[in-house]
Parts: sequence; structure tokens; C-alpha cells
Amino acid sequence: MLKTSLIAKTLTATLVASALMATITASAWGAGKPKVAFVPQIVGIPYFKAMQDGGERAAKQFGVDFIYSGPVDTNPMDQLQIVQNLIAQGVNAISVSVLDASSIAPVVAQAKAKNIKLFTSDSDAPDSGRAVYVAQATDEGLGDTIIDQMVDRVGDHATIGIVSGEATASNLNAWISFMQKRVKEKYPNVTLLKPQFAGGTASRAAQISTDLMSSHPDLKGIIAVASTTCPGVAQAIETADKIGKVIGAGYCSPNTARSYLKSGSFGYSVLWDPEKLGYLTVWAGKQLIDGKSFSAENHVPGLDQSVKYDAKTGVLLLGSPAVFTAKNVDQFHF
Repeated sequence: MLKTSLIAKTLTATLVASALMATITASAWGAGKPKVAFVPQIVGIPYFKAMQDGGERAAKQFGVDFIYSGPVDTNPMDQLQIVQNLIAQGVNAISVSVLDASSIAPVVAQAKAKNIKLFTSDSDAPDSGRAVYVAQATDEGLGDTIIDQMVDRVGDHATIGIVSGEATASNLNAWISFMQKRVKEKYPNVTLLKPQFAGGTASRAAQISTDLMSSHPDLKGIIAVASTTCPGVAQAIETADKIGKVIGAGYCSPNTARSYLKSGSFGYSVLWDPEKLGYLTVWAGKQLIDGKSFSAENHVPGLDQSVKYDAKTGVLLLGSPAVFTAKNVDQFHF
């Protein structure tokens, strides 16, 4: 009984202390700068660290305090708990790279009840009632860019192969679909081969790439559609001594593509710049706090591109995908 009573008292004291700390923190924050938070899917990886760096840069530019807090693994419940804690502390605007779109709507409602602006960035929950979605790039933009860049290098009469990841991956299939559409509409003399699927293994991607080069002696380029297939495609080109004869490319981060870009087995990689995405996220949070609406075209101080807003979908689009080459890859660290 005594032990149980002591535990109960300890728990009560802890809860009271936590509530007091939340009150003190909220009060202190209310007297200072506006607070914009970003909750990533996971902390400790270069991609979200780049978003954090962009958020911190924007915070200095726009006069806000930036809070970066996320789970140590991709656990949706842990992420939601962090968001709820930020709501309890009275953070003015909270952005989330959503892990579970089906569970965030009640948290959005909690935020609205406290006049807190909750929105999404990097990963969306379109039916949650979020204030805005800060998106990286469109599927169409990603498909068009990788084809345009390849044709610039291999010409508009070339044969190009595709090595993707899982055959059921909706995002990868969407990018492939837009590649095919781009070729059909803009490059009718390009032969875009039927996509081959390697699952999640680089070794399988390497074998498929080797087979493509063997069965198509006129092959001029291979596009790796999943980040997991990028190393396999590049290694196959290197092993076949086809550097300069077959151009590799893919949707992979600078860290993944760096050595292949420098060796020449990859001509370029297409993705987006998460540092800019983090910057735009904080700017969007400040706009929401200030009660300012988004325009169809937005000039964001500190970004070298205009930012489009679709009022119908509530999507704020960072812009065109980023293209990484041997010349610029060392400027990026994710």
C-alpha cells in the first residue's frame, strides 16, 4: 500500500511539474517571437537535417523561433505525441511531414481549437483539414525533368532504358508514366524501353542494367527510378566499361549519387533541395501566423525561384526539381 501510494504521489507530482513547465514555456513563448515548428518523420538522417538547416536559415530571415523535433524512428504514434506536446506548449504554427495520414485529423482539430496553425510539409494528409501543404515537386515535373536532362545528353533519337524499384510503388509508377508521356509528346524519335523492376536491391538493378546493355547495343541511357536502384545502374555501367557511352541517371540524393557523378557513370541525378523545402516551410508558417493568404505566384525572400500556390488543393509548391551534377554535387550534403 505504501509503495503504491508513493508511486501515485510521484506520478501526480510529475504530471503537475509537466503541466507547470508547459504553462511556463507557453507563457515565455507568448512574450517573444512567433514560434514555427517542424516535426519530421524521423530525426538523425541527412535529408531532414537539410530541412532543419533551411528552417533555421528562414527563422533568422523572418524573425521567428524555429523548433525542430521528431521521433527517433518512424513511429506514427510517437510523431503524433510530439505534435500534441507542441500544441500544449502553444507553438504558433506546426508543420508535420506526415507518417500516418489517417490519424492526424483529430490533432489538426486540436490545433484549430487553440488557434494554432497546423500544416504539412514534405508528406501530406490532404483530407485532414491542414492549413496548407508545402510540397517538393510534382510527379509531372519529376518525370519531365529527368527525360529532358537525358535527351540533352544523348540526343532525341536515342534508346533509353528504365530500371525501377518495386512494381507496386505508386510514386515510382507515376514518375514513369510522366516520362512516357513526355517522350510521346515531345520526343517522338526517342525509344523509351519498357520499365524493368528490380525490387529494392542494387544487385538486381545491376543485373538488369547489364542485360539491357547486352540486348540493346544502341542503348544510350539508363534511368534509375528508385534510390535503391541508382548504385546498381551506376556499377553496371562502370563494370561494362560504358562510361561516356551509356549515361546513367536517377532519382537519388547527392550523397547516394556523388561518387557515380564524379566517376562519370552517372551524368546527373534529379530530386529536390530539402534545405529550400525547410526554408519554405518556415516562411509558410510565418504567413499563416500573420494571417496572410498565399498568392498564385509567391516571391519568397531568400529563395531564387517563385513559389506557386494552388488554392483548390491547398498546395504550396517549391518548384522545379533540383538537378545534381558532378559540378554542383558537393554543395549538398543529404
